[in-house]
Amino acid sequence: MDKSTLLRKTLKQEKTVLVPGIYDALSAKIAERVGFNILFHTGYGTAATLLGVPDIGLVSFSEMKERVSNICNAVDVPVIADADTGYGNSLNTMRTVKDYIKSGAAGLILEDQVWPKKCGHMQNKDVISIEEMEGKIKAAVKSRTIEHSDLVIVGRTDSLAVEGLDNAIARVKTYQKAGADILFIEAPNQIDDLKEINSKIEMPLLLNQIEGGQTPIISLEDAQRLGFKIILFPLTSLYASTKAIFDTFTSLMNKQTSTGLENKLITFDLFNELVNHDEFIKLEKNFSANNINK
Repeated sequence: MDKSTLLRKTLKQEKTVLVPGIYDALSAKIAERVGFNILFHTGYGTAATLLGVPDIGLVSFSEMKERVSNICNAVDVPVIADADTGYGNSLNTMRTVKDYIKSGAAGLILEDQVWPKKCGHMQNKDVISIEEMEGKIKAAVKSRTIEHSDLVIVGRTDSLAVEGLDNAIARVKTYQKAGADILFIEAPNQIDDLKEINSKIEMPLLLNQIEGGQTPIISLEDAQRLGFKIILFPLTSLYASTKAIFDTFTSLMNKQTSTGLENKLITFDLFNELVNHDEFIKLEKNFSANNINK
């Protein structure tokens, strides 16, 4: 089954889906191995791990597309990719959708910020007009149709911080009419906002959970009770791995050896197993000179 079709099938289930954020092929493989059946590629994490910069629109479309391709090719489960603002106008959005589909994305998130965008939980954001974003969603749907894809389109608005909750709800309802499959209001800052969003919107909704961000962190059970289809933890793995590296390097600097860190490290053999070392060696042997000449 095509990954985008599999994603749609999964999202049609009644239960809320817990989705982790991943930022490269290795973190994607770990999430898949643990048992997650949908993954989210984070642009914030890509900016940090690719360039060492904040999520303020410094990663180019080509760089983001390459990261999406690497992730999607590394796992068998569907990946929802961060497509930022579509990297330009409606025509740019069509190209973004086309190339993300070819890269293997099962879904993508399009947001209505002015480019260069910022992380949705940062201050001083600005949004494009509702009409312009409506055009981008329609362009994304058109591109999906041209590519004969089942791609899931998530329509995101960052307007709550700029225009208030009522306008944010009005925006995503417009994005729904334009063809978005899932709606996403970024950075509501209280539980009452989450309740109001769900009471006024009947489409499937995504809840973004960033530790230290604007939105209260809740459980999967609470997200389901409130009516969200997806509860997304986009940066948990990035923050965890960053702290682990800090702690490990600090110990290495202080002790001048890795002795004593063994219980904090994956073993050489387990890491090789994670990246499918033995399978590649077997494949290599199939094409060795001795086997070809047999």
